[in-house]
Amino acid sequence: MSTQFRITVPADELTDPVAVVTARQLAAFRGFLRAEGDRLGLQLLEPDEYPGENFEARVCPIALASITARFDHDPAVIAVVEEAQFRARRVSIHRDRAAAEIHMRVALTSDRSLDSISPVGTPMRF
Repeated sequence: MSTQFRITVPADELTDPVAVVTARQLAAFRGFLRAEGDRLGLQLLEPDEYPGENFEARVCPIALASITARFDHDPAVIAVVEEAQFRARRVSIHRDRAAAEIHMRVALTSDRSLDSISPVGTPMRF
């Protein structure tokens, strides 16, 4: 059994960048994360079985340019992914039904996965 911790710091009280993405871009992003996860041997989507409308994605193990290419290098997406990578966080995808938009923002969850937690003296995989 594992316990998932959320990290909150004073910076979380500030307004984090938010990007509005399209369903087509989101589908390309999911496909890219699955392929990269298979290549790296990591689970990059949480939950991976059926992401649905709300999910989180690990972005730290992947280059910023590779991720943002799926979003046509949108400056808003670049700001979100860059902030998430800087703070070692995941990105959160949420569908806002009221506004009929899909939002991407920095998640409160650490980007480190269970495979990156290791006993002292053993190498960690990222």
